[in-house]
Amino acid sequence: MTDIAYLVPGKGLESAELDRRERIANGLITADVTVVDADDGPLSIESEVEHEWCVRSLLRLLRENRDRYDGFVIGCFGDPGLAAAREFVDKPVVGPASATFHTAAQLSDRFSCLTIRSTPASKRRQIFADHLGSQLASVRVVEQGVLSVDHESAELIQKMRREAETAVEEDNAESVVPGCMSLAFMQVHDRVADNLGVPFLDPVRISLGTAAMWAEQELCHSQVTYPAFSEEREASLFG
Repeated sequence: MTDIAYLVPGKGLESAELDRRERIANGLITADVTVVDADDGPLSIESEVEHEWCVRSLLRLLRENRDRYDGFVIGCFGDPGLAAAREFVDKPVVGPASATFHTAAQLSDRFSCLTIRSTPASKRRQIFADHLGSQLASVRVVEQGVLSVDHESAELIQKMRREAETAVEEDNAESVVPGCMSLAFMQVHDRVADNLGVPFLDPVRISLGTAAMWAEQELCHSQVTYPAFSEEREASLFG
């Protein structure tokens, strides 16, 4: 059995929500998924400050767990520390945003991203950094903060549906990506996609499935692109 760790580089999620996400993850792919959370870091990642702040927590989680799992998914749609994480371990490390944006770009010529209210600029930067800017139709905002996401909220589902429909009708999007893992873990993709007419992608399934596929096929990032971080320098960082 392939073992995948979903790494949460912060401390804002309650134990019940972490358990719920682990159950969902294990129902989506055949690999064995464990949600591993940090005991430090930001409560949520809704700014560039928190994006940078959580990377040390992420690397510490990798350091503590790299021998236990076959692959890793970064538990934030901002993909914080993705390049650093790949220098840190010689196993697959997947960023949900990169994996999902590239999937959208294969499924359609133009895609839109739905994000929470504080992160539209960062999502545009991510997409252009992944060299997919020419396929970006729009970044649309779902008025919601990460910590207040209620996965049973009919109102929030309606907000997502409304913005997705606007992306298709006004921005000519041909697929839509929910750009927040808390939104993705609501697992309401079928309800949002109903009558949308284009793919509404699931970053949870895509990122975990990508990590499992790479691990099973013994694929890993290039160490020319991501040279291994030295053990000596690692010891100086962590003591």
